[in-house]
Amino acid sequence: MAGRAGRRARRGPALLAPVLLATGMVVALLAGCGAPSWTYVTNSADRTYLKVPTSWKQVDPAELESRLGVTPAKDSTEGVWIQAYDSDARPSLSHIIGESADSPAILVTVQPIPAKSRGQISLDTIRDFIYPVSDTARQTMQLGGQQSGLTGFTLLGDEVLTPGEGIRGVHTVFSYRVNGGAPQIFDQTGYLNDDASKLYLALARCSADCFEKRQSEIDGVVSSFTVREGP
Repeated sequence: MAGRAGRRARRGPALLAPVLLATGMVVALLAGCGAPSWTYVTNSADRTYLKVPTSWKQVDPAELESRLGVTPAKDSTEGVWIQAYDSDARPSLSHIIGESADSPAILVTVQPIPAKSRGQISLDTIRDFIYPVSDTARQTMQLGGQQSGLTGFTLLGDEVLTPGEGIRGVHTVFSYRVNGGAPQIFDQTGYLNDDASKLYLALARCSADCFEKRQSEIDGVVSSFTVREGP
């Protein structure tokens, strides 16, 4: 379990886990002594956790439903669990899947994988879940003449994660220009469980200029993404 991303699987609000598991809710905690305060985003049924600064606000679930065609469920046993948080004064899903984002935003989801599809799931499935990242996906996009508006791809980092406990995944950082706009940085962490029945993913995004200025803040959010399997 080497590297920062490998350690990420063990990080998280361990002392808070009993409270969070009991409530299954998003819990806002104010830390004392001038320390940063965080909102803890939890999916207790799927044992998935993330923290964001309290200044980041949740994107309206109705927007996720209307734009993604998915009704957010409380956990993966009932469908797709998905939430998004945005540091912009006007939170919007556009800051994750739109043309540009001048302040950090993140989407986190747990998705059930149908039994008939599990044999086809690979780490490239995670890489390409929202944006084409793997060589195959980008070649398919180009050869197929898809009008994606995505140009200027650069792979900035790619690390396979093997935290154990029935989880494997990949941490990928890449950039794209969307519709010819300024370069956008995407920091994505995804996991599969052992039988590939669930996919867990967190995707953070910000413009390149924003990412440079607020990298420490973004790293704190991304590194908090925690998935646990088993009892």
